[in-house]
Amino acid sequence: MKILEVATDAPPYKGGISRIVGILSGGLKQRGHLVDVLTPKLRFREFKLSNIPFHQYNDYDVIHLHGPTPFLSDLMFMTNFKSPIVYTHHAEICWISEKLSRIYRDIHYFLSKKARITIVHSYDYARLFRRANVAVVRYPCPFDPPENFNIEGKTNPFTVLYVGQFRPFKGIDVLIKAAMILKDIVFILAGEGYLKPKLMHMAKGLVNVKFFRRVDDEELRELYKQGHVICLPSVNTTEAYGLVLIEGALHGCVPLASNLIGVRENISQLRGLLFEPKSCTSLVEKIRMISADRALWVNLARGSQRAAVNYVSTCTPDYYVDKHEEIFKKCL
Repeated sequence: MKILEVATDAPPYKGGISRIVGILSGGLKQRGHLVDVLTPKLRFREFKLSNIPFHQYNDYDVIHLHGPTPFLSDLMFMTNFKSPIVYTHHAEICWISEKLSRIYRDIHYFLSKKARITIVHSYDYARLFRRANVAVVRYPCPFDPPENFNIEGKTNPFTVLYVGQFRPFKGIDVLIKAAMILKDIVFILAGEGYLKPKLMHMAKGLVNVKFFRRVDDEELRELYKQGHVICLPSVNTTEAYGLVLIEGALHGCVPLASNLIGVRENISQLRGLLFEPKSCTSLVEKIRMISADRALWVNLARGSQRAAVNYVSTCTPDYYVDKHEEIFKKCL
């Protein structure tokens, strides 16, 4: 097949969508398919500008569109409606204001009906579409379980990890506010993004908050091995799953995340904990609860690691490529 991947991000850019686009395009190429990847070239903070949707791509067997991205994905549906489009819906977008977001989502849902098949990553999201042509394909985890890793060997100080981009929807400010209260807990924040200088200024003087640059996979493993909790404090539905929760759980971190659609399903399957979005009080209560009781933390960490090992043994990169290959063939 000749396949066009249209996404907001792709390697070498760091991020969840970039990682799966890399896994998918690389896996399809290994199986003999011809794959091209198009991403916006111009970026300004949350905005991405591109002329991609102003062209027609009739010479491809399948256009795999990742979204929603105002207005890239929407215009692609309009300009390439005669082509077989498979659409992956990554998140419920929150953009500028809730009122504008609702209007945009309604328009986007209508346009996305042009897709032959819609792919989502959780059953939470499948229920949003109420269509027959929706397929649930779990995110692949590229990490293998660590060998001979002893969870009980993790020592103090109790450490909470954040791994990801420094963007508004990630809610890192909520985590820093929790660090201001929990002075005996270490908070490690790893990643890059345009908000990082502002957040570093916010944490100035907090000796229990440590910032790391963007780390490679081996360095990330070492951070996970140090951590007791992997936290995803996102504040809105731009966060829809949280692959880092699975990666952290593999290495004995208890997953702790905001109670958001999609994310809550991931937390449930990992046997982790939820707190109320944007609530520093709720986050502090959960961290205090598990940091004050070593036996409780060990029990939670073991259960989460078992669940994560089961996940990665099933939702492998090969599984992800297999599922997409099957879906793409249905569109021929």
